[in-house]
Amino acid sequence: MPIPAVSIFTPTYNRSHVLGRAYQSLCRQTCLDFEWVVADDGSTDGTEALVCSWIPAAPFPIRYLRFPHRGKPYAMRDGFAECRGEYLYELDSDDELAPMAVERGLSIWASLDCPEQYHDVNGWGWVPETGRPTGLPFPENMNCFSKRRQRHLCFKLGKGAGLCGEQRSFRRTAHCQSYPFPIPDGLTFIPENVLWNRIYCDYKRFYTNDRFMIYHQAEQADSLLANTRRDARPAYHYYIYHFNEIFPRDKSFHGKEYLLAAAGLCYAAARCGYSVSHLLRDVRPWPAKALCTLGWPVMALYHIFRP
Repeated sequence: MPIPAVSIFTPTYNRSHVLGRAYQSLCRQTCLDFEWVVADDGSTDGTEALVCSWIPAAPFPIRYLRFPHRGKPYAMRDGFAECRGEYLYELDSDDELAPMAVERGLSIWASLDCPEQYHDVNGWGWVPETGRPTGLPFPENMNCFSKRRQRHLCFKLGKGAGLCGEQRSFRRTAHCQSYPFPIPDGLTFIPENVLWNRIYCDYKRFYTNDRFMIYHQAEQADSLLANTRRDARPAYHYYIYHFNEIFPRDKSFHGKEYLLAAAGLCYAAARCGYSVSHLLRDVRPWPAKALCTLGWPVMALYHIFRP
């Protein structure tokens, strides 16, 4: 079987009622130099039979991977290892790929000077329910800005503008496979930015105003994330990982971001019922320890009045 240029990667759990929409969007691609890797996190709704029924007639290779039900991070970690394309695009099971997405993603990668410096080509999407993009256009000179400025603009043009801020990327598969996905013991979910931000310590991003994704906002009660909304442990470990691994390596994070992360960590610790001594055992850098010593009593009190 020829090695494809792109692996379209879809983690899923009991989403057979929307998965056909994602499949049809792949059939409409103007470039078919990709494989579709479906990582099933132990679905019980007939997902396996549905995906396997598409394999004989699909105009692209489909690889169905079935895993025990452990949560999205495990499906991503184990599924990434099976992807064969040079580039990887994560397509959620309830979204679609815009018709020219693969063609444009490959074209942009091919046009880059020094492509080895980059991890991903990143763009916005489109929300059909609202008739609006997921973010406002990036400035034409976006790729000339500092990493700090780029991060600020991504927020300002997305959620800061009252939009959903959803972005999607054509990533280097080798990076997704070689960087460890930290999954704390006992958790079925942790925000995947712990992986992306670790990679961004070492590689640049390329921003484009191409809309790769059709984002179905009404479907975002994703069953892969079920039962995580009221559990503060994913947020706690997310911030711990950033203080211990990301912030010491990536100096583009400024003081305000550091303070907001400390407040988020202290609030998550309070929601988890962790004492300040527990928190100080987990966080390593001394500036973070100092901020948490001051911030934990404030956020613990805040949690009492706004649990």
